[in-house]
This record gives sequence, structure tokens and C-alpha cells, in this order.
Amino acid sequence: MALKEFKPTIWSDLIFMEYTKQLVLSELMNRDYEGEISGYGDKVKINEIGDVTVSDYKQGTPITYATPTDASKFMLIDQQKYSALLVEDIDVAQAKPSVMSKIAGNIGRALAENMDGFMAGLISEAGITADLGTTGSPISITSANVTTYLSLVAQKMDEANCPQTGRVAVVPPWFAQKLALAKITKDTDNSEVLSTGYVGEYYGFSIFKSNNVVHSGTTYYQPMFFLRNDSIAFAEQLMIPEGFRSTDQFGDNLRSLVVYGGKVVRPNSLAALTCAAGAES
Repeated sequence: MALKEFKPTIWSDLIFMEYTKQLVLSELMNRDYEGEISGYGDKVKINEIGDVTVSDYKQGTPITYATPTDASKFMLIDQQKYSALLVEDIDVAQAKPSVMSKIAGNIGRALAENMDGFMAGLISEAGITADLGTTGSPISITSANVTTYLSLVAQKMDEANCPQTGRVAVVPPWFAQKLALAKITKDTDNSEVLSTGYVGEYYGFSIFKSNNVVHSGTTYYQPMFFLRNDSIAFAEQLMIPEGFRSTDQFGDNLRSLVVYGGKVVRPNSLAALTCAAGAES
């Protein structure tokens, strides 16, 4: 790969396309703030106001006007990850021009896995956990009871006054299999949707599967249930890749950097079901 053939914009587009196809968790977050970041260390202000009170009205009685309280939160862009590769001349000669897209695809997938893993860790801040299992006593999920626990999570979210629209569930592959065995998921011919981990719809949730769900071996898992574009904010910025001739070997160095951050904005709209795969009878 001669350095003169390296086009950062093309590489950036290829990497971006690949990792957005692979993202599951990060794609389901509130990403409205991405235009406001430029690099690592940025702090994004998420503007919100406190609760509004309702008072009795009586004719002839002056109305009291309350001053909105500032409930803004800040999201810190505190993650920066890179991928760096050496592409030897002989490898390029053997792979021909397709090597560029293949390398870009591998970089994109690696970055996506890293970002989704980071976002999965935010489940520890879930505000809805009561009666939904613990790491010491996870709920055993089978095809016979999987719908029961999905409905229980929905009930818990209802009781926490979470809006019913836009609800999303992110589950590990084995949980998705339990749903399939229970014959409740909807099939689709849309391969683009399937590539992002989409499983189906049930009980008001759009269900997605991901290998990045927090877990401890097979002892327990914590599938996420949250309100899309409300519970968690996420922002990322892929820096333009760089390519240059190696000074030590016959080949080219390629490196790419991504910066990102996430924050649980509404913990009472985020629930964690701590469970394990139960045996099928």
C-alpha cells in the first residue's frame, strides 16, 4: 500500500460505516450531543429543568409563579481508544486492493465492540432493580417464564412513570433464543436490521441482542431495559485516520482514534434484570 494511495476521508467513511453497523447498545442511546464535541476531555451540558408543581386555582386568588430549577447534567468525553496496524507490502500484494476495505472493517468492528462494552457497564447505575434478581441470586430464565419476566420489567417501568413509547431491551444471545423458543419474536427479511442485532417486538419493547451484556461467565447476566433517547446519553467522535510509511519495516502504518463518553441521565428509566440461562425441560 503506497502512502500516496492513502485517502483519510475514504478510510474514515469505511471505518465509520462498519462500526455503526456493528453497534447495538451505543446506537440505541440519545446521541443528540455528538455535534457538540471535538475531542477528548470535552464536557457536554445536558440541559434539563426540575419538576413542575401543580396548584389549586381559585378565582380572585393571585397565581404564584415558580422559577424553574436547573437540573442540568454534564457528560464527560473521557474515553479515547485507538487501533494501530502495520500493513506489510507483501500482504498488500497478496490481498490486492480489497485489503483496504477489509482492514477498515476490522478496525470498525473492534471500535464498535469497545464502545458497546463501555456503554454496557453503565447498567450498574440502573434505578429499577427491585425483584429483578441479584448477582448473588440471579433469576433462572427459560422459554416457559421469559415472557413473565419481560412483563414484570414492563410493570416496574410503568410504576416508575416511564413513558411506554420507545422502550428497548438489550439481551444476550441465549436470552434471545429463549424468546425464539417461546415463539414470541417476529421474523424480518430486512438484513440491515438483523445486522444490528434486532430480534423482535414484545410487550412494548424493541428487543436487540448483544454479546456485550454485562455478565460473570455464565453465572449471571444483566440484560438492559431502558427508554430510548431518554435514559442514557452517548457521544463519540471518530478522528480522521492517519497513514504513513513505516521506518522499521517494509510496509505502512495505519492508526485511528475514537473519543467518546456516556452518562445515565434518567436512572429511573433504566432497569436491570439479573438472570441466568435455565435448563429447558
